[in-house]
Amino acid sequence: MKKRVTSHDVARLSGVSRGVVSAVINGTPGIRVSEEKRQRVLEAIAELNYTVDAQARSMRIGRSECIAAYGNLDNPLFLQVIQGVQQVCIERGYHLLLYGHTKEEERQRSLIELYNQRRIDGLLTKDVTGYNNVEWIERVHQAGVPYVSVEGYPERADVTSVLMDYEASIRMAVEHLHTATGRQPIYIEQYNPPVYAPNWGDVRRRSAYVAWMREHGWEPVIHQVCDDGTDQAEWWDGLLAGCEGGAALLTNWSSGSRHLYEAAYRLGRYVGSDLYVMAADNTQHVNDYLVPPLSAVEVPYLEMGRAGAVRLLDMIEAQQPEPAKLWVPPALCVRASTASAGSGG
Repeated sequence: MKKRVTSHDVARLSGVSRGVVSAVINGTPGIRVSEEKRQRVLEAIAELNYTVDAQARSMRIGRSECIAAYGNLDNPLFLQVIQGVQQVCIERGYHLLLYGHTKEEERQRSLIELYNQRRIDGLLTKDVTGYNNVEWIERVHQAGVPYVSVEGYPERADVTSVLMDYEASIRMAVEHLHTATGRQPIYIEQYNPPVYAPNWGDVRRRSAYVAWMREHGWEPVIHQVCDDGTDQAEWWDGLLAGCEGGAALLTNWSSGSRHLYEAAYRLGRYVGSDLYVMAADNTQHVNDYLVPPLSAVEVPYLEMGRAGAVRLLDMIEAQQPEPAKLWVPPALCVRASTASAGSGG
């Protein structure tokens, strides 16, 4: 049986103490190692094919160096968040455990158990906008789990969450629409059935649109439609038929802009020339592929994942333990649906 290589073997080959070897491997704070000794240790590690005993290291430093990310794996927005989280984990030497969104309560309990077993050091979740599960947060606090929510708990001071400024995003959108077209922007607000009950983000989108219009001396023009999955072509056709040429329309969801494109096709109108359309998100991942491509103020989920992961690891390493709200700026993506607009009256 092949003899297991130990840190003692590395120390003997490199001609340094085991303390120096440990300092190089673990980045031990307070122990300074010369560059010459560090290189000797690294060369010995490579020559001996030495690998760190992860379990022993975990016991020594009191961390597993693994975090969990929980969300809906079928949701491409969660996958964008995960990209950002993974980037930070690679940069800081952590592993990432993905947990799917099925059997929510059972999964949440198992995540707490993983933390109690010291198999993960913290948890990041991608939640729906404005999510607020009181029972779950009580479990997290009781267990003492370092925790960050992306898009959840915007109004709880005791939860660290990563949020986008939805009010700023709408102001950015209507400023662009007005500058590009010279028209008063029209707002189209979709909502989920059965009744109008907008989430935290959509409440702020609507209030920002109303405030911006009134600041400019105009009465807000808002059209509402329930996105119930039925054929609503007649409603969208009627809305568009009532709009003048060169109208500037902003939808709160990208699916609404897609409906406007379809209505424009049926009515023989052209987006990007006699009709200008913009969305306040890109949740359907279609903006680049519509013809013409759709301008939008998009939620920067990858950057939100990065911000959340950085804060979570700082919390784990006790560098910044206090709960906070992390605001990530929206991203204005100007495409052909508004970019070709001329100044009109």
